[in-house]
Amino acid sequence: MSRKKLLIYGAGAIGRGYVPWVFGPETYDYYYVESNSELRALLNQHRSFVSFKTGDAGYTPLRVDVQHCYAPGEERAVLNDMDAIVTAVGPRNFLSLRDTLTGTHLPVICCENDASLPEQMRLWTGNENVVFAIPDVISSSTARADLLSQDPLSIITEAGQCFIDERVSQLPADCTYIDQEEMAKQWAAKLYVHNTPHCIAAYLGSLIGGTYLHNAMEHPEIASIVEGAMDEMATMLKLRHKIDADFIQYYRDKELARFRNTLLCDPIARVAREPFRKLGHKDRLIGAAQLCLSVGIVPQHILVGIMAAFYFERDDDPDAHIQVLRRSLDPAEFLRTIFKLRDSEALFMLLTEHWDQIVSRIERLKK
Repeated sequence: MSRKKLLIYGAGAIGRGYVPWVFGPETYDYYYVESNSELRALLNQHRSFVSFKTGDAGYTPLRVDVQHCYAPGEERAVLNDMDAIVTAVGPRNFLSLRDTLTGTHLPVICCENDASLPEQMRLWTGNENVVFAIPDVISSSTARADLLSQDPLSIITEAGQCFIDERVSQLPADCTYIDQEEMAKQWAAKLYVHNTPHCIAAYLGSLIGGTYLHNAMEHPEIASIVEGAMDEMATMLKLRHKIDADFIQYYRDKELARFRNTLLCDPIARVAREPFRKLGHKDRLIGAAQLCLSVGIVPQHILVGIMAAFYFERDDDPDAHIQVLRRSLDPAEFLRTIFKLRDSEALFMLLTEHWDQIVSRIERLKK
């Protein structure tokens, strides 16, 4: 079988760390598109990197050769030479690919944390082969110091499992191709049993000055909040989406083990980035809390996670201005103006009523 060419947008945690384990180097040649000029230069200089997969016996290395890493826009000259495209650039950046992907009918596998994106891109570009994928995995954007000393491009991932829309099942891959019903089930679990507590752990871990996610989970109070948020999400899924209780329990236990995995070195800064997106009305914090309230669950642990996101402070984050806004407005105006919550909503009332109490808890954690 002749080798296939894979163009990967984003040479970060998923694109570099996990995609080669799904679309194996025995079948594919890798071409990257990366906006970070320093990372791009390193990839073109070294022409390879090692992805380390965690396991019971430690790490399994996979050496990945890189044909070329393009700056955004440069790849257009070779786009039609590719056999498939994978995107792992974040929802905001994915939508900027509209013009580039218009006119191509290549399979485009969208590994972004937003299930609505492929349909938007299909409508915009006329490419019916844009499909959703769920990398059910945690991949770090870096590696331990001893691994980086051997290869500055080293990166760490779990073994994980990848679910891809069956419409592109002709592509050889170590994944599970699934239909829309199964995709909806897997995405609901990923969005709420993984994404919600995952980012809550990161925001709380940031408060205590942690570097990696497992640092947060080593703190007993943070671990208790994260587990509580996970239980709130699990109950919501069983009541609202009628998802099997055994599947939810399996998913919950799997996620907690992941969050505590000290081999992953999953940076808190990576997981917590862009808090405004995560605080969206249909996303993993405010959206998750609203879904809990819709089935009669008071999401007390998720409320703490929402407040921790309000307090996420990192100058190099695209959403760093959240701190300026929070400090400039009183709580009610902050919720009304920035997050469009109405005074009559249960979530607005819960947050304003318990604001000082939750802030006190956050301040204690910071000490």
